[in-house]
Amino acid sequence: MSQLPSPQNSSDQEFTYMAIGMVAGAVPGIILGLLLALSLGNPAMWVSITGGLGIVLGLVLSRLIYRKKK
Repeated sequence: MSQLPSPQNSSDQEFTYMAIGMVAGAVPGIILGLLLALSLGNPAMWVSITGGLGIVLGLVLSRLIYRKKK
């Protein structure tokens, strides 16, 4: 198994931050959606809503963090 090269330029680093932010937002969003579905039913709806919100929130926060570090 080979390792991926580290990000070389600014846009590579920005995309890395964005990818990590989206995953970091999606995981808690999916978990929250599953927990909501236990009491409210319709798991597909709640997972998609909260997962989507988590992705967007993670993306926005990752861009803000990247701009602060830059």
